[in-house]
Amino acid sequence: MAEYLPFWPKAAAGAYVAFGTSANIYSMALSTNGFKEVVVQMELDATFGSQAGTKITVVPQISNDGVNWDDLTSATLEILSTTTFPAQNTEKFTEIGAFMRMKIAISNGEADGLSHWIVATLLISAAGRS
Repeated sequence: MAEYLPFWPKAAAGAYVAFGTSANIYSMALSTNGFKEVVVQMELDATFGSQAGTKITVVPQISNDGVNWDDLTSATLEILSTTTFPAQNTEKFTEIGAFMRMKIAISNGEADGLSHWIVATLLISAAGRS
C-alpha cells in the first residue's frame, strides 16, 4: 500500500544568502511510521540563479520523537541553477523513522561575491510504501 506525502506543496522557497554559504528551510514533518521505503521527488519549474554553483539541495531527515532529527546522507536530491528546466530529481530511502521532513538548503554560488535573494518555486512530494 502507498500513501502520498506532500512535504512541500508547489510553492516558493527562498532565502537571502551570502556568497559561498547556504541557508536551510525545513518542510512539514509527516508521519512515516510503518513504511518500509519512501520515494521522494523534487521538482523545479524555472531557473533560480545564474551561476553553476547556485543550487538547491534537499536532504531528508528522520526522527522517532519529532524533536531530534538525523540527516539521511545516503542520497540527496540536488538541482543546479544551470540545469534545463523544468527539472526533477527522485531518490528512494529505506531508512525510516516515525517522522520525516525535508531540509531544503539554498546555496549561493553567484560569481560576484555578493549576497543575493535566491528564490525558487518547488514541489517536494513522496510516496510511502508499507
